Amino acid sequence: MNTTNEQLLQIAGEAADIAGQILLARWRDRLALQIDHKAEADFVTEVDRKSEQAIVAHILQHFPQHKIFAEEGGKSGFAAAEIEWIIDPLDGTSNYIHGVPFFAVSIAARQAGEIVAGVVFDPLRQEKFTAMRGAGAFRNGIKLQVSSSTRLQDCLIATGFPFRDKRLVSPYLRMFNAFFEQARDLRRMGAASLDLAYVAAGAFDGFWEYILNPWDFAAGVLLIEEAGGKVSGFTSHENFWETGNIVASNGRVHELMQRIVAENGGRY
Repeated sequence: MNTTNEQLLQIAGEAADIAGQILLARWRDRLALQIDHKAEADFVTEVDRKSEQAIVAHILQHFPQHKIFAEEGGKSGFAAAEIEWIIDPLDGTSNYIHGVPFFAVSIAARQAGEIVAGVVFDPLRQEKFTAMRGAGAFRNGIKLQVSSSTRLQDCLIATGFPFRDKRLVSPYLRMFNAFFEQARDLRRMGAASLDLAYVAAGAFDGFWEYILNPWDFAAGVLLIEEAGGKVSGFTSHENFWETGNIVASNGRVHELMQRIVAENGGRY
């Protein structure tokens, strides 16, 4: 039986709700969390794992033949499955650990190489960003539209630091300085999925970051595209699914953003 995009989005939303309840239940007791280091400046908590387990269980309950690509558990399920779920059970783990109220659950379904349904859920604010291929993007049922800014000096640009590879700090800082000089202002919030959702909602005009993972941006990419924006690599020829280097925008300032990235460091 064929699975519709509507069904995928429905189950993604339900799974995000379940995960959000887990995150909220431990939010006020987070100082007691068990924290492990995956790598330098990269953490995982018991809440990440519990959230992911709950998401995967809910998806496989409804779609046992699908495959899973999740931040903590990696790839699982049927390798030849037509539909793959890309999951970040807690985007913004460092924020969560330190009590910074900016984190999210991100769930996307990919079919035939493209994202067809996606959810980014902010459990603290109870804001659920949803998108389905060809059907628009929404926040709590209200249709989203990217901003109309055409000049960088009018733009609020979001970004993330390249903490996974210190070799990228110098070129990143050159980019940061260039954007700082030309844009209205910059923000570094600490949860890429929500940054991308905010671009889709028109709150941010653009976003860039080095070496993200697919679970960081899968749902957010669909949100932006369905809200009328654009997502690419640092150049138009770069496959950001392979490199993780992302430029996202309202589409109107995209080339301007790519030019700044290229002139101040590009990939390295």
